[in-house]
Amino acid sequence: MKHTNTDRVKYYMYCRKSSEDNKERQMQSIESQEKELKRLAEDQGLHVVKIFREEKSAHTRGRKIFGTMMAGLERGEANSILTWHGNRLARNAFDGGWIITAMDEGTVKEVKTVTKTYYNESDDKFFLQLEFGIAKKDSDDKSKVVKRGLTTKCERGSMPGVAPAGYLNTPELAGGSRYIKKDLERFDLIKKAWELMAMGTYSVRRIQKMMNDDWGYKSRASKRQGGRPMSMSTLYKIFNDSFYYGYFEYPRGSGSFYKGSHEPMIGEETFNRVQFLLGSKLKAKPRKDKMFTYGGGIIKCGECTSQITIEDKYKKQKNGTIHHYIIYRCTKSKNRNCTQHAIQEHVLNEQVASIIEKIEIPTDFHEFAMKWLKSENAKESEERGQILATQERAYDLCLKKLDGLIDMRAAKELTEQEYLTKKSETLREKERLENGMQNIGKRVEHWLELAEDVFRFAENAKKKFDTTKDLQVKRQILSVLGSNFILKDKKLSISLDNVLFPLQIISEDLKANNYTFEPLSNGSITRKTDTFVSASPSLLRKCYAVGTK
Repeated sequence: MKHTNTDRVKYYMYCRKSSEDNKERQMQSIESQEKELKRLAEDQGLHVVKIFREEKSAHTRGRKIFGTMMAGLERGEANSILTWHGNRLARNAFDGGWIITAMDEGTVKEVKTVTKTYYNESDDKFFLQLEFGIAKKDSDDKSKVVKRGLTTKCERGSMPGVAPAGYLNTPELAGGSRYIKKDLERFDLIKKAWELMAMGTYSVRRIQKMMNDDWGYKSRASKRQGGRPMSMSTLYKIFNDSFYYGYFEYPRGSGSFYKGSHEPMIGEETFNRVQFLLGSKLKAKPRKDKMFTYGGGIIKCGECTSQITIEDKYKKQKNGTIHHYIIYRCTKSKNRNCTQHAIQEHVLNEQVASIIEKIEIPTDFHEFAMKWLKSENAKESEERGQILATQERAYDLCLKKLDGLIDMRAAKELTEQEYLTKKSETLREKERLENGMQNIGKRVEHWLELAEDVFRFAENAKKKFDTTKDLQVKRQILSVLGSNFILKDKKLSISLDNVLFPLQIISEDLKANNYTFEPLSNGSITRKTDTFVSASPSLLRKCYAVGTK
């Protein structure tokens, strides 16, 4: 039933915009909505009993002012709603259903917008519900776009939202080029607070007092707040925020960490140290580049076969000194009663270095061995040519044999079963010969390249392992060594790769006999090469094993 002004229709005017995100920035402001609706009310003689203004997203339910308006309608203070557009009332199914239900129950007689009036009739309620559905679909689509954009932003290392204390956003830059920069006025002060806290001799309260009274710290000013001294709650928040050591969690509480592109204020060790001092259960972001967690944990317990995990441990002495240890221990996931004890990282590193040392070769042997292998390869090139010619002749005979089988089958000299059996055997032989001819040259080139790579690895691996601080490099060196990494009774054992095993014998022979391969003054190594070949021919044969394993 349509109403006239004499029916005493009393309107609640509802104006809303979202100030929480970017979804509705193109929507008219509350002031412009209200101005247009007042003009409409005046032109049509509408009785507006109250105006509701709200800055809140309608994507989810729970708007306080909207709830107050609906409660007033249920009390009979008004019986209709005047709003700029249907999507101002609802962008979620709950609030949209609330309004439709109120119309069904007679609490709401009509919903009027600047372009259409929805009466308490089936068609109008259907179109109003459709309007709410379209608004929800639009909101959901925008939410996906926003979330995808925020994820991309996080993957680039830029944390969404307001930068924490000590840093600044760069809204003056064009979208896509914005980043988080140091707040030159506060960065060093907050860094100093971290350093004092990590010492273990200053309480949070004392640091806060120093920042405010001695350093004159004031928070950055904004339109609504700022310019205030450091509060205890803010300082605790700072001391628990992984952003300061280079990683941020987004969304908060999700467990999804991203490496930030901003300049870290502290190191991860300092962060973990402060968490220990605060008694916080919060840990630094789990490190994905741990040397011994390659492939989900490559070292296993020799007693129960559970994986070995890594942990940071801190111990505070009575004099306030704090010691930091990195230990490797059995997770005991397969046997809670496993008796294996933890081992410190530096001890394990020494054992790995010792294993690498067993395959270490001098640079001059590397150069000599490659020259010798290439020389021997040249001598055998003629023999390989003869082998290839033999294979080609065998291949031609195989083709003729296939043709002969077809003729014999046509002449009924072979049964169908005999023909199929012999054909299958001949085709397998043909394929084997084709692969052999194709690979004979490539195989030689491949093992020479492999030998070069292996000798280079054996020459440089220990030096790199001892000097690098890059855990990724150490992890790669460890993975190349072999497999079946077992830690038992604080001893690490590794099954050397088949390619590297001959190098262990070569290295032992070189060290035992103290061979030298330095070039003479004219650059020749012929004399010492001859001496070495005659002295240890078996050792040189092992050079072939390096590339042909």
